[in-house]
Amino acid sequence: MRIGVDIDGVLADSLPLWVGELNRFFNKNRRVEEIHLFDICKTYGITERELNEFLRRKGRYLMTGPPPVAGAPYYLKKIKQHHEIFIITARDGQFRRETGEWLEKHGLPYDELILLGSHEKREACLESGLNVLVEDTLEISIKVSSAGVPVLLLDAPYNQGALPGLVYRKRSWEEIYRTIAAGPQQLFPPRLKSATI
Repeated sequence: MRIGVDIDGVLADSLPLWVGELNRFFNKNRRVEEIHLFDICKTYGITERELNEFLRRKGRYLMTGPPPVAGAPYYLKKIKQHHEIFIITARDGQFRRETGEWLEKHGLPYDELILLGSHEKREACLESGLNVLVEDTLEISIKVSSAGVPVLLLDAPYNQGALPGLVYRKRSWEEIYRTIAAGPQQLFPPRLKSATI
Protein backbone atom coordinates (compact mmCIF):
# COMPACT_ATOMS: atom_id res chain seq x y z
CA MET A 1 0.00 0.00 0.00
CA ARG A 2 0.91 3.65 -0.34
CA ILE A 3 0.79 5.22 3.12
CA GLY A 4 0.65 8.98 3.68
CA VAL A 5 2.00 10.24 7.01
CA ASP A 6 1.82 13.74 8.49
CA ILE A 7 4.74 15.10 10.53
CA ASP A 8 3.65 17.55 13.25
CA GLY A 9 1.47 15.80 15.80
CA VAL A 10 1.96 12.42 14.10
CA LEU A 11 5.71 11.82 13.74
CA ALA A 12 6.94 14.88 15.66
CA ASP A 13 5.67 15.72 19.15
CA SER A 14 5.63 19.38 18.10
CA LEU A 15 2.82 20.86 20.16
CA PRO A 16 4.64 21.35 23.50
CA LEU A 17 7.56 23.06 21.73
CA TRP A 18 5.25 25.29 19.66
CA VAL A 19 3.19 26.29 22.71
CA GLY A 20 6.29 27.22 24.72
CA GLU A 21 7.75 29.30 21.90
CA LEU A 22 4.42 30.95 21.02
CA ASN A 23 3.80 31.83 24.67
CA ARG A 24 7.24 33.44 25.00
CA PHE A 25 7.05 35.27 21.68
CA PHE A 26 3.53 36.67 22.17
CA ASN A 27 3.67 36.95 25.97
CA LYS A 28 0.73 34.58 26.46
CA ASN A 29 0.08 31.74 28.88
CA ARG A 30 -1.77 29.14 26.79
CA ARG A 31 -1.79 25.47 27.77
CA VAL A 32 -1.14 22.62 25.37
CA GLU A 33 -4.76 21.45 25.77
CA GLU A 34 -6.03 24.79 24.40
CA ILE A 35 -3.95 24.79 21.25
CA HIS A 36 -4.95 23.81 17.77
CA LEU A 37 -2.04 24.11 15.31
CA PHE A 38 -4.58 24.22 12.48
CA ASP A 39 -5.64 27.72 13.64
CA ILE A 40 -2.86 29.34 15.67
CA CYS A 41 -3.95 32.87 14.74
CA LYS A 42 -7.39 32.41 16.30
CA THR A 43 -6.04 30.62 19.38
CA TYR A 44 -3.45 33.33 20.07
CA GLY A 45 -5.44 36.31 18.81
CA ILE A 46 -2.74 37.25 16.28
CA THR A 47 -2.65 38.19 12.62
CA GLU A 48 -1.17 36.16 9.75
CA ARG A 49 1.58 38.77 9.53
CA GLU A 50 2.48 38.29 13.20
CA LEU A 51 2.49 34.52 12.74
CA ASN A 52 4.74 34.84 9.70
CA GLU A 53 7.19 36.97 11.69
CA PHE A 54 7.18 34.35 14.46
CA LEU A 55 7.90 31.63 11.89
CA ARG A 56 10.64 33.73 10.28
CA ARG A 57 12.40 33.98 13.63
CA LYS A 58 11.63 30.58 15.14
CA GLY A 59 10.79 28.33 12.18
CA ARG A 60 14.10 26.49 11.90
CA TYR A 61 14.05 25.62 15.61
CA LEU A 62 10.40 24.53 15.47
CA MET A 63 11.16 22.17 12.57
CA THR A 64 14.23 20.58 14.16
CA GLY A 65 13.56 20.74 17.91
CA PRO A 66 10.68 18.38 18.73
CA PRO A 67 11.21 14.76 19.74
CA PRO A 68 9.43 12.00 17.81
CA VAL A 69 5.98 10.87 18.93
CA ALA A 70 6.27 7.75 21.10
CA GLY A 71 6.60 4.63 18.95
CA ALA A 72 6.74 6.51 15.62
CA PRO A 73 10.30 5.56 14.57
CA TYR A 74 9.89 1.89 15.53
CA TYR A 75 6.53 1.35 13.88
CA LEU A 76 7.23 3.47 10.79
CA LYS A 77 10.28 1.29 10.09
CA LYS A 78 8.09 -1.81 10.39
CA ILE A 79 5.49 -0.32 8.03
CA LYS A 80 8.22 0.69 5.54
CA GLN A 81 9.31 -2.96 5.21
CA HIS A 82 6.10 -3.73 3.27
CA HIS A 83 4.69 -0.39 2.10
CA GLU A 84 5.63 2.91 0.45
CA ILE A 85 5.73 5.93 2.79
CA PHE A 86 4.78 9.41 1.60
CA ILE A 87 5.41 12.15 4.15
CA ILE A 88 2.73 14.79 3.48
CA THR A 89 3.06 17.88 5.64
CA ALA A 90 1.70 21.42 5.79
CA ARG A 91 5.28 22.60 6.44
CA ASP A 92 6.53 25.15 3.95
CA GLY A 93 9.04 24.16 1.29
CA GLN A 94 11.60 26.58 2.75
CA PHE A 95 12.05 24.05 5.58
CA ARG A 96 12.76 21.06 3.30
CA ARG A 97 16.39 20.70 4.44
CA GLU A 98 15.55 21.01 8.14
CA THR A 99 12.65 18.56 7.78
CA GLY A 100 14.76 16.03 5.91
CA GLU A 101 17.53 16.30 8.51
CA TRP A 102 15.01 15.82 11.34
CA LEU A 103 13.51 12.72 9.70
CA GLU A 104 16.99 11.25 9.15
CA LYS A 105 18.18 12.10 12.67
CA HIS A 106 15.26 10.18 14.19
CA GLY A 107 15.41 7.23 11.80
CA LEU A 108 12.05 7.89 10.13
CA PRO A 109 12.11 6.25 6.67
CA TYR A 110 10.12 7.46 3.68
CA ASP A 111 9.94 7.25 -0.10
CA GLU A 112 8.81 10.79 -0.84
CA LEU A 113 8.69 14.04 1.17
CA ILE A 114 5.89 16.45 0.17
CA LEU A 115 5.91 19.89 1.81
CA LEU A 116 2.69 21.65 0.86
CA GLY A 117 2.95 24.98 2.68
CA SER A 118 -0.78 24.62 3.36
CA HIS A 119 -3.26 22.41 5.20
CA GLU A 120 -4.96 21.43 1.93
CA LYS A 121 -3.86 17.79 1.65
CA ARG A 122 -6.79 16.31 -0.27
CA GLU A 123 -5.34 16.78 -3.77
CA ALA A 124 -1.83 15.70 -2.75
CA CYS A 125 -3.27 12.47 -1.33
CA LEU A 126 -5.18 11.79 -4.54
CA GLU A 127 -2.23 12.69 -6.81
CA SER A 128 0.05 10.38 -4.80
CA GLY A 129 -2.46 7.53 -5.06
CA LEU A 130 -2.52 7.01 -1.31
CA ASN A 131 -4.38 4.06 0.16
CA VAL A 132 -4.47 5.66 3.63
CA LEU A 133 -3.33 8.83 5.42
CA VAL A 134 -2.11 9.00 9.02
CA GLU A 135 -3.12 12.45 10.31
CA ASP A 136 -3.85 14.32 13.56
CA THR A 137 -6.07 17.18 12.35
CA LEU A 138 -9.79 16.42 12.20
CA GLU A 139 -10.55 19.08 9.56
CA ILE A 140 -7.91 17.65 7.20
CA SER A 141 -9.14 14.11 7.91
CA ILE A 142 -12.69 15.05 6.95
CA LYS A 143 -11.60 16.60 3.64
CA VAL A 144 -9.27 13.73 2.71
CA SER A 145 -11.79 11.03 3.64
CA SER A 146 -14.49 12.79 1.58
CA ALA A 147 -12.30 12.01 -1.45
CA GLY A 148 -12.39 8.30 -0.59
CA VAL A 149 -9.00 8.07 1.12
CA PRO A 150 -9.25 6.41 4.56
CA VAL A 151 -7.62 8.30 7.43
CA LEU A 152 -6.10 6.94 10.63
CA LEU A 153 -6.56 9.86 13.05
CA LEU A 154 -3.96 9.85 15.83
CA ASP A 155 -5.86 10.79 18.97
CA ALA A 156 -5.13 14.23 20.45
CA PRO A 157 -6.98 16.70 22.72
CA TYR A 158 -7.64 19.03 19.77
CA ASN A 159 -9.19 16.45 17.40
CA GLN A 160 -12.10 15.19 19.47
CA GLY A 161 -15.56 14.92 17.96
CA ALA A 162 -17.69 12.69 15.79
CA LEU A 163 -15.81 10.95 13.00
CA PRO A 164 -17.18 10.57 9.49
CA GLY A 165 -16.94 7.32 7.57
CA LEU A 166 -13.39 6.38 6.54
CA VAL A 167 -11.85 8.22 9.53
CA TYR A 168 -10.67 5.86 12.26
CA ARG A 169 -9.37 7.09 15.61
CA LYS A 170 -6.14 5.41 16.76
CA ARG A 171 -4.65 6.02 20.19
CA SER A 172 -1.04 5.06 19.47
CA TRP A 173 1.47 4.17 16.77
CA GLU A 174 1.07 0.55 17.78
CA GLU A 175 -2.65 0.73 16.88
CA ILE A 176 -1.78 2.44 13.60
CA TYR A 177 0.72 -0.29 12.77
CA ARG A 178 -1.72 -3.10 13.63
CA THR A 179 -4.41 -1.57 11.43
CA ILE A 180 -2.06 -1.22 8.46
CA ALA A 181 -0.54 -4.67 9.01
CA ALA A 182 -4.03 -6.20 8.98
CA GLY A 183 -4.37 -5.07 5.37
CA PRO A 184 -6.84 -3.13 3.25
CA GLN A 185 -9.84 -5.02 4.62
CA GLN A 186 -9.40 -3.00 7.85
CA LEU A 187 -9.42 0.31 5.97
CA PHE A 188 -12.22 -0.01 3.44
CA PRO A 189 -15.86 -0.89 3.87
CA PRO A 190 -16.66 -4.07 1.89
CA ARG A 191 -18.53 -2.15 -0.82
CA LEU A 192 -15.41 -0.05 -1.61
CA LYS A 193 -12.73 -2.77 -1.62
CA SER A 194 -12.85 -3.79 -5.24
CA ALA A 195 -13.22 -0.24 -6.54
CA THR A 196 -10.42 1.24 -4.44
CA ILE A 197 -7.69 -1.40 -4.34
